[in-house]
Amino acid sequence: MKQTKTLNLMLLLALFISACGSTTSITGSYKAPGVTQIAYKKIFISSLSSDIAIRQTVETNIANYLSSKGYASVKSTDIFPANFHTSGGDKNQDTVLSKIRATNCDAILTIAMVNKETETRYVPGSGGVYPYGIGYYGTFGAYYGYGYNRFYSPGYYTTDKIYYLETNLYDAATEKLVWSAQSKTYNPSSLDDFLKGYEKAMTQQVARDNLIAPAGK
Repeated sequence: MKQTKTLNLMLLLALFISACGSTTSITGSYKAPGVTQIAYKKIFISSLSSDIAIRQTVETNIANYLSSKGYASVKSTDIFPANFHTSGGDKNQDTVLSKIRATNCDAILTIAMVNKETETRYVPGSGGVYPYGIGYYGTFGAYYGYGYNRFYSPGYYTTDKIYYLETNLYDAATEKLVWSAQSKTYNPSSLDDFLKGYEKAMTQQVARDNLIAPAGK
Protein backbone atom coordinates (compact mmCIF):
# COMPACT_ATOMS: atom_id res chain seq x y z
CA MET A 1 0.00 0.00 0.00
CA LYS A 2 2.78 2.39 0.87
CA GLN A 3 4.52 1.63 -2.43
CA THR A 4 1.28 2.31 -4.30
CA LYS A 5 0.85 5.73 -2.69
CA THR A 6 4.45 6.63 -3.44
CA LEU A 7 4.21 5.68 -7.10
CA ASN A 8 0.82 7.35 -7.46
CA LEU A 9 2.33 10.56 -6.09
CA MET A 10 5.24 10.34 -8.53
CA LEU A 11 2.83 9.85 -11.42
CA LEU A 12 0.69 12.80 -10.35
CA LEU A 13 3.76 15.01 -10.09
CA ALA A 14 4.91 13.96 -13.57
CA LEU A 15 1.49 14.70 -15.03
CA PHE A 16 1.33 18.01 -13.19
CA ILE A 17 4.72 19.11 -14.50
CA SER A 18 3.88 18.15 -18.07
CA ALA A 19 0.55 20.00 -17.91
CA CYS A 20 1.67 23.16 -16.18
CA GLY A 21 2.69 25.03 -19.30
CA SER A 22 5.61 27.40 -19.28
CA THR A 23 7.69 28.37 -16.28
CA THR A 24 10.33 31.08 -16.20
CA SER A 25 13.14 31.19 -13.67
CA ILE A 26 16.12 33.47 -13.18
CA THR A 27 19.45 31.67 -13.53
CA GLY A 28 21.65 34.63 -12.62
CA SER A 29 21.79 38.40 -12.26
CA TYR A 30 24.40 41.14 -12.06
CA LYS A 31 24.32 44.69 -10.72
CA ALA A 32 27.22 47.03 -11.41
CA PRO A 33 29.36 47.88 -8.37
CA GLY A 34 28.28 51.03 -6.60
CA VAL A 35 24.79 51.01 -8.09
CA THR A 36 22.02 51.50 -5.55
CA GLN A 37 18.51 52.40 -6.62
CA ILE A 38 18.15 54.02 -10.01
CA ALA A 39 15.54 56.66 -10.76
CA TYR A 40 15.20 56.48 -14.53
CA LYS A 41 12.28 58.35 -16.04
CA LYS A 42 12.19 57.17 -19.64
CA ILE A 43 13.35 53.78 -20.88
CA PHE A 44 14.17 52.74 -24.43
CA ILE A 45 13.05 49.15 -25.11
CA SER A 46 14.82 47.00 -27.68
CA SER A 47 13.98 43.35 -28.33
CA LEU A 48 16.90 41.91 -30.29
CA SER A 49 14.96 39.61 -32.60
CA SER A 50 15.02 39.37 -36.38
CA ASP A 51 11.27 38.67 -36.35
CA ILE A 52 9.48 42.01 -36.49
CA ALA A 53 6.20 40.57 -35.17
CA ILE A 54 7.95 39.15 -32.10
CA ARG A 55 9.79 42.45 -31.55
CA GLN A 56 6.57 44.42 -31.67
CA THR A 57 4.73 42.07 -29.31
CA VAL A 58 7.55 41.88 -26.76
CA GLU A 59 8.23 45.61 -26.77
CA THR A 60 4.55 46.55 -26.57
CA ASN A 61 4.04 44.20 -23.64
CA ILE A 62 7.02 45.61 -21.74
CA ALA A 63 6.02 49.20 -22.57
CA ASN A 64 2.53 48.58 -21.20
CA TYR A 65 3.98 47.08 -18.05
CA LEU A 66 6.35 50.02 -17.52
CA SER A 67 3.49 52.43 -18.09
CA SER A 68 1.44 50.68 -15.40
CA LYS A 69 4.35 51.33 -13.01
CA GLY A 70 4.60 55.00 -13.92
CA TYR A 71 7.50 54.91 -16.39
CA ALA A 72 7.58 56.46 -19.84
CA SER A 73 9.14 54.36 -22.58
CA VAL A 74 9.97 54.30 -26.26
CA LYS A 75 9.94 51.14 -28.38
CA SER A 76 12.66 50.44 -30.91
CA THR A 77 9.98 49.38 -33.41
CA ASP A 78 8.68 52.96 -33.36
CA ILE A 79 12.12 54.40 -34.13
CA PHE A 80 13.84 51.94 -36.44
CA PRO A 81 12.26 50.67 -39.68
CA ALA A 82 11.25 47.01 -39.92
CA ASN A 83 14.28 46.14 -42.06
CA PHE A 84 16.76 48.14 -39.98
CA HIS A 85 18.51 45.09 -38.50
CA THR A 86 18.32 42.81 -41.53
CA SER A 87 19.63 45.54 -43.82
CA GLY A 88 22.69 46.07 -41.63
CA GLY A 89 21.63 49.45 -40.30
CA ASP A 90 22.44 48.36 -36.76
CA LYS A 91 26.12 47.89 -37.62
CA ASN A 92 26.72 51.62 -37.27
CA GLN A 93 26.64 52.10 -33.50
CA ASP A 94 26.86 55.87 -33.73
CA THR A 95 23.69 55.95 -35.82
CA VAL A 96 21.88 53.66 -33.39
CA LEU A 97 22.91 55.66 -30.33
CA SER A 98 22.10 59.01 -31.88
CA LYS A 99 18.58 57.83 -32.70
CA ILE A 100 18.10 56.48 -29.19
CA ARG A 101 19.42 59.62 -27.51
CA ALA A 102 17.14 61.74 -29.68
CA THR A 103 14.22 60.14 -27.83
CA ASN A 104 15.52 61.61 -24.53
CA CYS A 105 15.53 58.19 -22.90
CA ASP A 106 17.93 57.90 -19.96
CA ALA A 107 18.09 54.09 -19.96
CA ILE A 108 18.17 51.32 -22.54
CA LEU A 109 16.59 47.91 -21.91
CA THR A 110 17.53 45.05 -24.24
CA ILE A 111 16.02 41.57 -24.40
CA ALA A 112 17.73 38.83 -26.40
CA MET A 113 17.37 35.07 -26.74
CA VAL A 114 20.86 33.66 -26.32
CA ASN A 115 20.11 29.95 -26.64
CA LYS A 116 17.37 27.41 -27.32
CA GLU A 117 17.39 23.74 -26.35
CA THR A 118 15.11 20.73 -26.60
CA GLU A 119 15.07 17.88 -24.11
CA THR A 120 13.25 14.57 -24.41
CA ARG A 121 12.11 12.91 -21.22
CA TYR A 122 10.11 9.80 -20.41
CA VAL A 123 6.87 10.10 -18.46
CA PRO A 124 6.24 6.69 -16.85
CA GLY A 125 2.92 4.90 -17.12
CA SER A 126 0.96 3.47 -14.23
CA GLY A 127 1.67 -0.22 -14.74
CA GLY A 128 3.08 -2.91 -12.54
CA VAL A 129 1.81 -2.03 -9.07
CA TYR A 130 -0.34 -4.45 -7.06
CA PRO A 131 -2.04 -2.37 -4.39
CA TYR A 132 -3.89 -5.27 -2.86
CA GLY A 133 -3.68 -9.03 -2.82
CA ILE A 134 -4.75 -11.01 -5.87
CA GLY A 135 -8.51 -11.50 -5.84
CA TYR A 136 -9.21 -8.44 -3.71
CA TYR A 137 -11.92 -7.34 -6.13
CA GLY A 138 -13.86 -10.60 -5.70
CA THR A 139 -14.88 -11.23 -9.31
CA PHE A 140 -12.95 -11.64 -12.52
CA GLY A 141 -14.85 -8.81 -14.19
CA ALA A 142 -14.08 -6.30 -11.48
CA TYR A 143 -10.45 -7.33 -11.30
CA TYR A 144 -9.99 -7.41 -15.09
CA GLY A 145 -11.53 -3.97 -15.57
CA TYR A 146 -9.25 -2.51 -12.94
CA GLY A 147 -6.21 -4.51 -13.90
CA TYR A 148 -6.26 -3.75 -17.61
CA ASN A 149 -6.18 -0.01 -17.07
CA ARG A 150 -3.88 -0.29 -14.11
CA PHE A 151 -1.22 -2.60 -15.50
CA TYR A 152 -1.26 -1.63 -19.17
CA SER A 153 -1.21 2.17 -19.18
CA PRO A 154 2.01 2.84 -21.09
CA GLY A 155 4.43 5.64 -20.47
CA TYR A 156 5.35 8.11 -23.18
CA TYR A 157 8.08 10.47 -24.29
CA THR A 158 7.61 14.21 -24.32
CA THR A 159 9.86 16.96 -25.62
CA ASP A 160 10.54 20.08 -23.57
CA LYS A 161 11.54 23.34 -25.22
CA ILE A 162 13.83 25.56 -23.18
CA TYR A 163 14.57 29.18 -24.07
CA TYR A 164 17.43 31.14 -22.51
CA LEU A 165 17.18 34.93 -22.48
CA GLU A 166 19.38 37.77 -21.35
CA THR A 167 17.93 41.09 -20.25
CA ASN A 168 20.29 44.05 -19.92
CA LEU A 169 19.81 47.57 -18.62
CA TYR A 170 22.24 50.25 -19.80
CA ASP A 171 22.68 53.88 -18.84
CA ALA A 172 21.94 55.85 -22.01
CA ALA A 173 24.41 58.64 -21.23
CA THR A 174 27.43 56.47 -20.39
CA GLU A 175 26.45 53.30 -22.32
CA LYS A 176 27.58 51.29 -19.29
CA LEU A 177 25.85 48.10 -18.21
CA VAL A 178 23.91 48.77 -15.02
CA TRP A 179 22.09 45.47 -14.54
CA SER A 180 21.73 42.12 -16.26
CA ALA A 181 19.60 39.04 -15.68
CA GLN A 182 19.63 35.64 -17.34
CA SER A 183 16.48 33.56 -17.45
CA LYS A 184 15.21 30.28 -18.83
CA THR A 185 11.67 29.42 -19.86
CA TYR A 186 10.26 25.91 -20.19
CA ASN A 187 7.59 25.03 -22.73
CA PRO A 188 5.88 28.33 -23.53
CA SER A 189 2.62 27.53 -25.31
CA SER A 190 2.59 30.94 -26.97
CA LEU A 191 4.37 34.27 -26.94
CA ASP A 192 1.73 35.67 -24.59
CA ASP A 193 2.23 32.72 -22.25
CA PHE A 194 5.97 33.34 -22.25
CA LEU A 195 5.57 37.05 -21.58
CA LYS A 196 3.40 36.47 -18.50
CA GLY A 197 6.03 34.25 -16.89
CA TYR A 198 8.90 36.48 -18.02
CA GLU A 199 7.29 39.61 -16.62
CA LYS A 200 6.68 37.96 -13.25
CA ALA A 201 10.22 36.56 -12.99
CA MET A 202 11.87 39.85 -13.95
CA THR A 203 9.70 41.88 -11.59
CA GLN A 204 10.69 39.64 -8.70
CA GLN A 205 14.38 39.79 -9.60
CA VAL A 206 14.41 43.59 -9.90
CA ALA A 207 12.86 43.74 -6.43
CA ARG A 208 15.42 41.28 -5.02
CA ASP A 209 18.26 43.32 -6.48
CA ASN A 210 16.72 46.55 -5.15
CA LEU A 211 17.43 48.04 -8.53
CA ILE A 212 14.97 50.72 -9.54
CA ALA A 213 13.36 53.32 -7.31
CA PRO A 214 9.61 53.84 -7.75
CA ALA A 215 8.77 56.16 -10.64
CA GLY A 216 8.71 59.83 -9.72
CA LYS A 217 11.30 59.61 -6.95
